[in-house]
Amino acid sequence: MKKIAIIGAGNIGKAAAKALLESPDFELCGFVRREEKAVSGFEKIPVGKSVFDFPEKPDGALVCFPSRLVEPVEKELLEAGIYTADCFDIHGELSAMRKRLNFSAEKGNVSCVIGAGWDPGLDSAIRTLMFSAFPENEIYTNFGPGMSMGHSAAAKSIGGIADAVSITLPLGKGKHARKIYTVLKKGADKNEVEHAILSDGYFEHDECSVEFVDSVKPFFNTEHGVLIESNFENQKMGFSMKIDNPTLTGRILVSAMRAAFLQKPGAYFMPEIPPCDFCEKGWQKYL
Repeated sequence: MKKIAIIGAGNIGKAAAKALLESPDFELCGFVRREEKAVSGFEKIPVGKSVFDFPEKPDGALVCFPSRLVEPVEKELLEAGIYTADCFDIHGELSAMRKRLNFSAEKGNVSCVIGAGWDPGLDSAIRTLMFSAFPENEIYTNFGPGMSMGHSAAAKSIGGIADAVSITLPLGKGKHARKIYTVLKKGADKNEVEHAILSDGYFEHDECSVEFVDSVKPFFNTEHGVLIESNFENQKMGFSMKIDNPTLTGRILVSAMRAAFLQKPGAYFMPEIPPCDFCEKGWQKYL
């Protein structure tokens, strides 16, 4: 049984912990977080400030940090010989990060699965299968309506913002609008904050609006969904789902961790890995 640590104890970290505890092939050996205090709902699980604080070095680690904090943490883990999976979600930066982490993984003689959330991740595999069937088709991915955890985390990291929630609204044919509900820090300038949001790489390519509110609680909801469509003449294919965002992300991370142990040293995207490598025993019944 592989010992797995979870780096981060937010919504995704907790969801991944629940999924790990339900997996017969893994043991959750601890959380890594800034504060060495018990994680709510997981009070019996050890907590440390580093994976090296635990009695035994973990075999693997799930990196459940906001995307822009993932790479240096994962690099250190890989070079220490620890397998990893992450849910990095900045599509345009995945290929470059993969090259860098591939070097670290080979150095540590381990492997990692990057972008292992539901998009990129599960949806990436679905789009790849669609492309294999109809390479001439256009494939459109329509998210929402729902709260984007990655975009919300990106907004919260901007100076002058105390809290934020980003809602994704599908416009069709892969186009989206984003509504960002924002709580200002005391003394922050609204115009400066709005400009920082709209010029951020997470938001600059979409139709966005910013609304300043006293609290984001009325807008916080982890339900989300996607519709992926492939259409060309009379050839049509589709995939849709309605999900709880952190729950699905946590489950995919655990499956990606399982697959990481079966790969040669290096960094991988989910579509590069045989589907059965993500599964517990018994997948043959779905043939």
